[in-house]
Amino acid sequence: MSLLQLAWTWVRSRALLTMSAVAIALGVAVLFTVQSVVDGYLTQVETTLRSFGGDATLRPLPERLGGGGSLQEYLDALAGVPDLGIVEPRLTWYGLVGARGSRAVADPRTRDLSGLLLVGVEPGGLEAANPDQDLTDQEWGGVLLPPALLQRLGLQSGEMLEVLSFRSDSLGSPAPVRGSFRHLGEFTTGRFDQDLDRALVLRDDLANLLGHATGWSEIALHGKPGVSAEALAAQVEAALLATGLTRPGFPTVTTWRENGGNFLKAVENQRNILKGIYLFLVLVAAYQLVATLTLTVAERRREIGVMGALGASPARIVFFFVGIGLVVALIGSVLGVALGLLLASNLETILSWFGG
Repeated sequence: MSLLQLAWTWVRSRALLTMSAVAIALGVAVLFTVQSVVDGYLTQVETTLRSFGGDATLRPLPERLGGGGSLQEYLDALAGVPDLGIVEPRLTWYGLVGARGSRAVADPRTRDLSGLLLVGVEPGGLEAANPDQDLTDQEWGGVLLPPALLQRLGLQSGEMLEVLSFRSDSLGSPAPVRGSFRHLGEFTTGRFDQDLDRALVLRDDLANLLGHATGWSEIALHGKPGVSAEALAAQVEAALLATGLTRPGFPTVTTWRENGGNFLKAVENQRNILKGIYLFLVLVAAYQLVATLTLTVAERRREIGVMGALGASPARIVFFFVGIGLVVALIGSVLGVALGLLLASNLETILSWFGG
């Protein structure tokens, strides 16, 4: 009987070796699946943040720090950035909104009102958010709302959304303002938490309603293909410093990672924690295999002695047992990767089974 035949006989007669291979396969499959799911989720979050907020965001310095320049000055400075692609000026402003007419707007204490972040964009931004409808410059007072917010407000297509907000009067004191926007369509940011309190309107409409001095509060910057957000932010900062629109030590450009804030950090930390936990499970399965091989050596002393008497060298006997462990680990790893691919490819079906 050859050593290969003897090894196969021992593996078949030792159920713990088969269990070790199964344990390694399950650990690798879970590690592979969880890593794939979390990496896919992070990729989706990155795509969402970069598509809606840009690769980087420029916010002007306060006037007391030397900011307050006009939009055209910033656009002229950005024109010299070589890796900058699309520039989207925006005006963001908070307000209270309601869908029940003047009664909701007249009494800010009513529960009919909901807090909302109004994002004023260019006409092209509205068209990109709702490509199914032709929204031109003549669509004055239009608003796009996410489906989750539409359901919460109970709005139907074409109904009016009334906004209660404030603006600074000639003395610098806040003065209430009200306005109406007609619901034109839907859009989504890709994140449920933001879809609950975001609305897209035309930037000029929002600036007219608020009497905003500059008509913008930030600029979303999209780099050319292949340009990292960090490199783009550094180029924009350099261009602003050269034109005196910012000051050293007071950065005005943030990347999409910085804009993601604690949410993005929490997801990345969770991915690393899960990776460590399931990697530990694989190590436990590997330890079980080593323990099983140790018990096998202790139980097979007679056979080992016979192998030595028949001419097998000590090195060959050691290699024989190490080879058994490597083969079992390889079988478990291959089965684990195959099972992980199967789970990741049919994730929606599996989730539907668990969810009934």
